[in-house]
Amino acid sequence: PNAIHNIIFCSQSWRKKSKVVVAFDIHLTPPQSQIEATEMEKTTISHNWLRIKYNHPFKRINFLLFLLIFLSSPRQVLAATSSVCAAENNHLAYINKSNSINSNPAPKSLMRAWMCHGRTHREMVEKLASAGIARSPICKEALLKVDRKNYVLDPEFAYDDAPQPIGYGATISAPHMHAHVLEDLLPPLLQSSKHKTDKQLSILDVGCGSGYLVSVFGRMVEKERMEPKLNKGKVYGIDVIPQLVEMSRKNILKEDGDLLESDTVQVMVGDGWKGYPEGAPYNAIHVGAAAATFPKNLMAQLAVGGVMVIPVGPDGGVQYLYRVERVGDDGGVVGIGGDDSKIGFLEDDFKVYRVLGVRYVPLVRTDD
Repeated sequence: PNAIHNIIFCSQSWRKKSKVVVAFDIHLTPPQSQIEATEMEKTTISHNWLRIKYNHPFKRINFLLFLLIFLSSPRQVLAATSSVCAAENNHLAYINKSNSINSNPAPKSLMRAWMCHGRTHREMVEKLASAGIARSPICKEALLKVDRKNYVLDPEFAYDDAPQPIGYGATISAPHMHAHVLEDLLPPLLQSSKHKTDKQLSILDVGCGSGYLVSVFGRMVEKERMEPKLNKGKVYGIDVIPQLVEMSRKNILKEDGDLLESDTVQVMVGDGWKGYPEGAPYNAIHVGAAAATFPKNLMAQLAVGGVMVIPVGPDGGVQYLYRVERVGDDGGVVGIGGDDSKIGFLEDDFKVYRVLGVRYVPLVRTDD
């Protein structure tokens, strides 16, 4: 009854004769159960993920390899169909009493994810656009302005549509995930610019890692746009690991240093669970690591009409990407004046939408 309805084969590092990495994106029915490729370095069959890495000079072995593993472990693979994410029942995710979590199926464009490799920076972005992942001219333009090779450890693999390790247990996400996030967070930026034409936009990137998405956001809001109307803005990037913050700063300085010089972007050490109140309220928040529960302090820093994209779920368990929209301010908004320490939290101020299954590193919480 739970039939596999789509299989996508994708080869990371397909240019290399000595190494072929195959990622399978298997969408199961019901849509809440998925197996998607991750950055893991060994064959893994778990509740919702499968990734195979195999060194071989001949690519045609990939298909046979997949069949071999699928046939040798059918129970584990098919067991994934019963692993329907019940985040709301297991208290993994925040729930609005009057508006239970809405489950939005993954966009059809993401069915072509993991396939947008490029030999060059432009080719990678063009493939993201032709796949329908980078849809808007604003997002495509920003992606073209920031060369991913400056933000990975091995520039040789910079344009592979797959995650890359950046050290300290962190990764830079696959290009298709970055493009998806940009498209998801552009609408609230446009909406705020339409209604508050003179107000500077504010964006927070939690878990800034190598600094790539901070720079792309920076290119989106480095100047005012008139058609469509998009205000100038500022981007704040925080990471709990000081070495990654320093890496972000060095990477940005390579070719995007003007963003730091103009104060369009700023990176600093910070705890993602606590956010960065100094830049609040935010029109858009991106969280690049999985939180076990929704961080209420971070949600309180969203402006009304603002959107947060965040992965939620236990480390090593079932995780989903959620879209959190702020629709009210009865609980108070951090950063609009007054004593922020007295800001409360009201569930009815937010609507939560489940987007798609993901796998991220955990969002680290400091002890203090």
